[in-house]
Amino acid sequence: MRPKLWLLAAALCAFVAVSCATKVAPSGGPEDKLPPRVAAVYPPPNSTNVPEELYVKLVFDEWINASVPRSAVNISPPLEKRLKFEVSGDELEITSRAMLDSGTTYTLTVGGALKDLHGNAIAAPFQLSFSTGSVIDSLKLAGHVMVTPEMFKGKERTYPSVGLYPIGAERERRSYLKKYRDSTFVGPDTTPQLTVEIPLYVTQSDSTGAFELIGLHPGTYKMLAFQDVNGNRRVELSDEVAGYYGDVTVGEENDSVWLPVADHDTSLVELDSAYQQGGAVVVAKFSRQVVLDSTRGCFLRSGRDTLFAARVFTAEPMDLPAFYFTEAPEADSVYTFQCLYTVDSSGRALDTARAEFEFTWADASADTLPPKIIKVLPKRDERGVFPNTEIIVSYNKPNFADTLENDFRLVIRKDTLPVKVTRIDLVSFSVLPLEPWPTDARISLLQMYLDTTLALPDSTGFRDTIVETKYETITLFESVKKLQVAELAGKIPGGTSGTKVRVRSVETGEIFEERCGTDGSFKMANLLAGKYIVDYFEVGEDGRLDAGSLSPLREARPWRISPDTLVLGGGSSTLEDLVTLPSLH
Repeated sequence: MRPKLWLLAAALCAFVAVSCATKVAPSGGPEDKLPPRVAAVYPPPNSTNVPEELYVKLVFDEWINASVPRSAVNISPPLEKRLKFEVSGDELEITSRAMLDSGTTYTLTVGGALKDLHGNAIAAPFQLSFSTGSVIDSLKLAGHVMVTPEMFKGKERTYPSVGLYPIGAERERRSYLKKYRDSTFVGPDTTPQLTVEIPLYVTQSDSTGAFELIGLHPGTYKMLAFQDVNGNRRVELSDEVAGYYGDVTVGEENDSVWLPVADHDTSLVELDSAYQQGGAVVVAKFSRQVVLDSTRGCFLRSGRDTLFAARVFTAEPMDLPAFYFTEAPEADSVYTFQCLYTVDSSGRALDTARAEFEFTWADASADTLPPKIIKVLPKRDERGVFPNTEIIVSYNKPNFADTLENDFRLVIRKDTLPVKVTRIDLVSFSVLPLEPWPTDARISLLQMYLDTTLALPDSTGFRDTIVETKYETITLFESVKKLQVAELAGKIPGGTSGTKVRVRSVETGEIFEERCGTDGSFKMANLLAGKYIVDYFEVGEDGRLDAGSLSPLREARPWRISPDTLVLGGGSSTLEDLVTLPSLH
């Protein structure tokens, strides 16, 4: 036993018998759905004159998983060596081969990657500050960082980390920064390399995005938020969302800080593959979802000719760009599908060195089957569909029918009604009733088909052919209940015509956006009664959320989130009557 453990025993006398006994895993009882909580710690919070050999012990209120990911525990300021974890039942010991600096305040953070034996993650980050000197830095900085729906997907949820990077003369006394200076470094080191360095101080937010940095030394720092997926405490722009806040001065009276995050990957779009579909269509797969209208510069070429697509459309079911050629390619010939230009929704351009794919065109002359419906929206058994919502019918191949209005019928409350059909592209059509359907209704979309049978033989033995028109149900859904229809209007504090409001349904995850008027006012219709998360932001030049830039360095535009979940009832609601929002500026 370590000599210093008599201090731990004194602080955790209630756990002494347990610590010395043989550990046996708990069994039986009701299913555990509660997150693990820290019951006791060593050293005690805000301890001073702590030995420079790192040793931290946490005792939880239940057994924890023996596999502790790197991202589960961080220490600020960082150490030159990795942290080492040892789990014994409900106890976690943290050590390192690196020694602590003298006269320095350290903060250990245990985040959401730590779990109990049933997979329940710690509910909110636990932080412990202590000092190797006689005084302890006690300054704090709190705020909110954006938590996106994607962070909730999958078993491993990684909420954003928030880091402070030293600038100016403060960098000279931080020994961990030496390894980030190359051999050609000359002159004073005053500016952090945000995509290379690890932060001096770092913490993790909780599931709502709230965070608090504690044990801070006075000074000015650059502030960055990022989703540390791999737990290396360093932003990886190719895989992780991030947001650059700018400079923040610790020691001044700071309001709560707000950090949006977004995708900062600047890598180019690549053409991964292309393949033939039917006798006249090529479907292309890119490394990113590309803007359909930007693919007009794609074509087929062989040793003898070059073919340009007459139309471009979206191919179901994977929503890939598809190219229709009126001049049929020659069977058994080798073609190269090539694109000269395309962009994704973030404006990232095509890598022209990876913009072509070669394949052999197959003989598809036997493909004479008519187009077949493969996707219909709203989906079968969907509920809460609003009046005027388009029914989208998509086929597996181009459908050149001049009109389809005689092929479809709507059944609303047992009434069979005609429809209006509008072409969207070569494979997709919009189907609408002549008048909006009512609320509280069950609605079926029927497709006509001809059923051919032979009649019974007459006296001469002749059997007549009978052609009968029949209808097949291709989707069936329910319109929204009248009492569930909700509208939301309001005014964003500090908002302008450059402000966008976004509400996300807690129940369904569906997101609604609306641009504000010049005074920050907005109105949203076609919402369902329920719970919503509300945030709002000043848009960038592309009309979307702007989380700043790391190259070149540029601060994020203002972003805020409602401190409370918005609860909408049926009918019209005013934002100001439901929640108090922080000002955007």
